[in-house]
Amino acid sequence: MQLYRFRFLIILCSLLLSFTTFSQIRITSPYSRFGIGDLADNNNAWNSSMGQLGIGLRSPYHINYTNPASYTAFDSLSFVFEGGFNGEFVTLTSDFQTVSRNYASLGYLLFGMPVNRWWKTSLGLVPYSDVGYNVANYEEYPNSGTVVRVYTGTGGINRLFWGNAFNPFKKLSVGINISYLFGSMERQAAVLFPDSIYAMNFKENYYVTMNDLSFQFGAQYRAKIKNDLFLNLGAIFTPSLSMAAKTDILAQTFLLGTSEVEVPVDTLATAEAYKGRIIIPMMIGGGFSFEKTDKWTIGIDYKWQNWEKFRAFDMSDSLVNSWQINFGGEIIPGADNYSNYLARIRYRLGFTYNKTYLHLRGQDLNEYAITFGFGLPLRGMKTMLNLGAQYGVRGTTSSKLIKESYFKIVIGFSIYERWFIKRKYY
Repeated sequence: MQLYRFRFLIILCSLLLSFTTFSQIRITSPYSRFGIGDLADNNNAWNSSMGQLGIGLRSPYHINYTNPASYTAFDSLSFVFEGGFNGEFVTLTSDFQTVSRNYASLGYLLFGMPVNRWWKTSLGLVPYSDVGYNVANYEEYPNSGTVVRVYTGTGGINRLFWGNAFNPFKKLSVGINISYLFGSMERQAAVLFPDSIYAMNFKENYYVTMNDLSFQFGAQYRAKIKNDLFLNLGAIFTPSLSMAAKTDILAQTFLLGTSEVEVPVDTLATAEAYKGRIIIPMMIGGGFSFEKTDKWTIGIDYKWQNWEKFRAFDMSDSLVNSWQINFGGEIIPGADNYSNYLARIRYRLGFTYNKTYLHLRGQDLNEYAITFGFGLPLRGMKTMLNLGAQYGVRGTTSSKLIKESYFKIVIGFSIYERWFIKRKYY
């Protein structure tokens, strides 16, 4: 049986990892042009369906990497494995048109297990930020006719983390996530003159690669109120990171041949492997949850990040400080009611409000969303199929900006097995 489980996990991991080679574009948002792109919140189906809640949450069946202190909730005899896929349907609306886009990608791979009674560990691969946009701006001039400014970008930052949590005291947990951030972003800005056969088209390409270690610290205090009712208090802190980066820059003029094929004319500037730093500012957060074991959970989180300190190659990007509120919960009508499957389903609901780090044309780019989902237990097992959904809106059409309306789905699973039992033979 143990060999079967091991083979099952190896095959499953191989399939999921191979899927990443076909999932390079994970987003379609014009606002990912700024900063380091769209920040990826906790994509775990469990957390995301409860409004991205996580700072004050803990569970023996799920890996809550929002707060590394939560790993102490793992059972001392268990192994937890989680994975999932994300899909998103986006509608972009401006004063002039409405466009729809969709994509799908690998969401997360997470492992959690005990080291001993007071030390638990976790390992995971998740997205950190995403870049994916293609925006064209048309302008009319008396002498040159139509001028088209085109901005495109792809890429993002991935996060491979190793987390550890400890119980220095009975009710207190502390933890740390040591993350390796790595990735690349390719951005292009082009100016086209479609009405002129004499004007040279122009483009600048920036190809940035980055990698470095990042640290996040967390703490949780779990107080028993009565019987199986608990209060969980949590806090997280991520120090500012000066991430090593390098960029290749190429500026060219070109003509458009038949079938819109680019014909290079002249190279105006090049810079290869220009080294610099990307400053990702510090973040703090706090939250709490009330939990009745195997009955219900409800909680709220608050996070704040100092994005005014952001720098990329010694240049700022006019970002502002961001903050976010997450609220959500879960209810299990009858966890032990094996004759009624609907009673054993975990029903989840949440809400999130995010004042993003974008302030464009005098407008704050705020985001709000409602979330919901289900945890579907498999018969005779602790393993669970998790379904999550989120409907949200970001931005506005005021000041000639773009409003994004999106519907996200997360399909994931959490495998909970007892692997560390010492067998006795008689």
